[in-house]
Amino acid sequence: MLNAILAAAALATAASPAIARNDDVRPMSNEAVAESRPMVDGFFQTLKAGDSAKAYADLFDGTLMATKTMEIQNLIAQTNFIFQTYGSITHWSLVKSDCISPNLCQTTYQVDTNNGPVIMLLTLYRRPSGWMPTTIYITDVTQGLFN
Repeated sequence: MLNAILAAAALATAASPAIARNDDVRPMSNEAVAESRPMVDGFFQTLKAGDSAKAYADLFDGTLMATKTMEIQNLIAQTNFIFQTYGSITHWSLVKSDCISPNLCQTTYQVDTNNGPVIMLLTLYRRPSGWMPTTIYITDVTQGLFN
């Protein structure tokens, strides 16, 4: 009887949506990277040109984030501060991607500047019209990347 209760509890727990998840985190496919590249490269090219307001307006165009004026203003201020500190962008490259599904991925970009690397984490979602950003995080802290 105890074994039957334990087995039932184990099955109920395994079926729980809070616990049941796909642990197969995979990198973006080469096709997905190629599909998202025009959006990402356009963003970095505009940042490199020194127009972070336009870079974010273009990046978030047509998304719910475009309506979050305060958050975008904070991103612009943080981005301007980082690049005033580190200098101009010289290069960017995708260094890592983790996808929990073919349509939801977190990408890590190393953005090289005159005075060192800056890291940008972009969470991307593929909708029928193509890839779109859902979140973005910019930092100069790299220690968590090597775990």
